[in-house]
Amino acid sequence: MNQDFLKELLLATGPAGFEAEAVRVWANQARTFAQVQTDKNGNAYATINRGGSPRIMLAGHADEIGIIVSYLDENGFVYFKPLGGWDPQVLVGQRISFVGPKGKITGVVGRKATHLLTEEDKRKAVTVDELWVDIGAKDGKEARDYLEVGSVGVIDQPPVQLLGRRWVSKAIDNRIGAFVVLEALRLAKESGVRAEVTAVATVQEEIGHHGARTSSFKLKPDTALVVDVHHCSRVPGTEKKRVGEGELGKGPVLDVGPYIHPKVLGRLRELAAKAQISYALNAHTAKSSTDTDDIAFEREGVPAALVSVPNRYMHSPSEMIDLDDVEACIKLLALYAENPVEEFSR
Repeated sequence: MNQDFLKELLLATGPAGFEAEAVRVWANQARTFAQVQTDKNGNAYATINRGGSPRIMLAGHADEIGIIVSYLDENGFVYFKPLGGWDPQVLVGQRISFVGPKGKITGVVGRKATHLLTEEDKRKAVTVDELWVDIGAKDGKEARDYLEVGSVGVIDQPPVQLLGRRWVSKAIDNRIGAFVVLEALRLAKESGVRAEVTAVATVQEEIGHHGARTSSFKLKPDTALVVDVHHCSRVPGTEKKRVGEGELGKGPVLDVGPYIHPKVLGRLRELAAKAQISYALNAHTAKSSTDTDDIAFEREGVPAALVSVPNRYMHSPSEMIDLDDVEACIKLLALYAENPVEEFSR
């Protein structure tokens, strides 16, 4: 598992709809062993054994949650809107890395100091409308030299290794999925897989799974696996009866639900058992709220399944994963590429 590549991918800027830098990092790595192409929507594809059968799609979205500049005032303060689902409480005091007309620039999310808040203010949850970003500009004119309406930014939090093999970073949701599918493709190639397998770094998942829809339409896969993240159930205040099983260090989470093809899920479970890969099951009653939903019902339908990496503190600056789980997901996807389901009648 290429940890240097993982670090580079996590450090890249790539909020939903503006994923070019992250996709470029992913594509450059893919070119070392696979055929690579991109499309008009920004998705990147890495393929081995073009023309082989069946056609297998491995998808992980490359975008992260971020912000977009909506207004710069006369004092140089920068106001913004979210790109993706933020809890505004975790934004206060965070450093933001922007991509502006002159390149990257750093700012800090500001809010009225606690000494100046009323007791009523302190009891209320902060909203995005109460926050701004300060880039240190002396006035609005200087601020507009470096940023403009439409400039995008992401949390400036690099990956850090904690105890054992646990990492925290921004962008783990779901840069880790894009990492897993490409590493699984590499492993599949080394294993001599004969099927045509394409790993896809999809875009715009956080704002509607748009890249999954366009990329699966283009590829016409016979079957697909999607990699995303799942809430770790071993966190204070988290109820398993609500979020299901799934713990750091205990292997991937496999979804069960209407959008998951039972034969693909069954094969994943068989392969996991043979390889002694532990996993948990997660049930959803309708949509999984991942790229799987759009891929599964593209064209006449794509038999698909969802493999997730347990993740603590999702949609925060310090999302946490265990590299043991990442390696297990990579191995399971590669095994499926070697032993895919080819007959799908129910």
